Amino acid sequence: MKGVIFNLLENLTVAKFGDEILEEIYAEAQFSVDAPPFVGSETYPDSDLFAMVTLLSEKTNLPIDDLVYEFGKYMFPVLANKYPVFLDNINSPLEFLKSVNDIIHVEVKKLFEEANPPTIKVKVIDHNQAKLSYKSERKLCKLVEGLLDGVADYFGQKISYTHQQCMKDGDPECILHIEFYD
Repeated sequence: MKGVIFNLLENLTVAKFGDEILEEIYAEAQFSVDAPPFVGSETYPDSDLFAMVTLLSEKTNLPIDDLVYEFGKYMFPVLANKYPVFLDNINSPLEFLKSVNDIIHVEVKKLFEEANPPTIKVKVIDHNQAKLSYKSERKLCKLVEGLLDGVADYFGQKISYTHQQCMKDGDPECILHIEFYD
């Protein structure tokens, strides 16, 4: 996983829980040889991120899934401000979601050869409904849910979604049915 994702988690941790919690996580986590500090352009094992989230959950008494959701919601506006080119000519959550796999993740792979982004496919049902397919060995579907809400907030559009199938239940991919409201 790219260091920029770790940097976002560090920033969220400090903003919500304070510097002390982050320092405790650094002191207690079993990180890979190269961490921390995490460098945005470098690649780190997924296990380093999972170690951080697990310790954050223990220290805050918040469930891991809740923290991963909040991380996704926090992540979108920060990445949108950092990489505004990915939002050029994008005017709605649905337009953005359709661009993730075929544009954004393609560009991420060009910039970072070692990047391993998830597969996200969107099938439009009609102007206010879509099915989103998420597939990743990381099984961070709660992160996707947080990102969905972050995208909706960013564009000022109300959405709702239901998780129709989940990799955590043994399915080959997560399927979310999304409704967009005017």
